Amino acid sequence: MWLMASYGLATLAVVLIAAGLAMASNRNRHVPLMLGAFAADMVGLLIVELVIPLSEGKTDPVSTLAQGGEGMGIRWVHASFATLSVVGYILQIRSGRRIMKGDQAALVGHRKVAKAFVVVRLLAYVTMFMLPGSK
Repeated sequence: MWLMASYGLATLAVVLIAAGLAMASNRNRHVPLMLGAFAADMVGLLIVELVIPLSEGKTDPVSTLAQGGEGMGIRWVHASFATLSVVGYILQIRSGRRIMKGDQAALVGHRKVAKAFVVVRLLAYVTMFMLPGSK
């Protein structure tokens, strides 16, 4: 149940990102869509890193990466993309706040980071379905 909820939230986040990109020139729509994507991703992250392990009786939620086992390569690849996605969100929120305060020079960097962020977030989404136990 929780795993499917996290997949649903990740899918919602990707859809909201796509909609946010389509509405990039309309700040009144772009900002809420992108913040909604961020919120969906963060709730999904909490489910994956805290709720699921605790519901399985694990006391150390991140121990799976340290212990090894099945699918360790793809786990590390996915964890890397997911971490970079969170970093991308933070960078975009920071530059977006500067843009909203009138710093139009920040828009150039915001657009550059957006391109990398979208690629990394899509790679995190795709690799999520390659993890052991995702089927």
